[in-house]
Amino acid sequence: MSLPSALERRKRRLFILTVAGVLLIALAWYVNRYISLQELAEEEIRLRAYISANPVFAFIVGFGIYSGLTLVPGTGGKAIVWGWLFGFWQAVTIVTIGLALGAMVIFYLSRYLFQESIERRFIHFVALMNKHLEKEGAYYLLALRMAHVPYSIVNPVSGASRIRAWTFLWTTIAGLLPANAIWVYVGVRLPSLQDLASNGTGSFIDLPLFLAMIGCAALPHAVRWLISHFGIPTDENHNHAVTRHQS
Repeated sequence: MSLPSALERRKRRLFILTVAGVLLIALAWYVNRYISLQELAEEEIRLRAYISANPVFAFIVGFGIYSGLTLVPGTGGKAIVWGWLFGFWQAVTIVTIGLALGAMVIFYLSRYLFQESIERRFIHFVALMNKHLEKEGAYYLLALRMAHVPYSIVNPVSGASRIRAWTFLWTTIAGLLPANAIWVYVGVRLPSLQDLASNGTGSFIDLPLFLAMIGCAALPHAVRWLISHFGIPTDENHNHAVTRHQS
C-alpha cells in the first residue's frame, strides 16, 4: 500500500512542477512579447515612490504579506525581494519577525492539534530531537536553525517535542538572523530595473553582491562543519534541571 502512495506523491509533484514550468514559460513569453523592461522600470519607480511616501502602511502590508507567505511551502528567497524593495533594516525586521511568527503558528498547531500525526510521520526525528534536547538543550535547536535544516521539518517536529515555546522562539530568531541578514543584503545589492534598463546585465557586476551570495551558500555548510568537528555545546543548566526533575 505504501508503494502506490509514494508513486502517487511523485506523480503529483511531477504534475505540479510541469504546470509551474508551463506557467513560467508562458509568463516569460508574455513579458518578453508585450512588456518592455523600461515599462517595468517605470512601475518599479512608482512602487518605490509609494513605499517612500507611505512608510508605515507599506511596512504593515509588507509584513503581512511576508508572514502569510512563510506558511506556504516552496516560497524561499522572499528575503531577497523584501531587501530589494524595503532596504536593509526594514527588510531584516520584516523577515525576522515574519519567520518567527510563522514558525510559532506551526509550532502551536503541531503541539495542540496535530501532535499524534506528526509523531507518527516523523517518529525517528521526534525521538532524536528529544534525546538531543535532554543533552544539549536550546543549543541543539539553535544549531538546527543556523544549519538551515528545512523549516517544514523543524517547526512541526519541535511542536511535537518537549521543547518549551519560549526556547523555540528565541532560538528561531537568533539562529535564523545571520542568514536572514545575508539574504536581505543580497536583495539590497541587486540592481533596480531602471539600472538594468540603462546599463544591461553589467549592473550585476558588484563585488559585495558576489560575496553576499557566496555567504548565503557557505553559511549552512560552515555551521555543519563546525558541528561535525566540535559538536554542540552541552546546556549544563538544562541538564541539572532535568536531573532534579527526575530525582
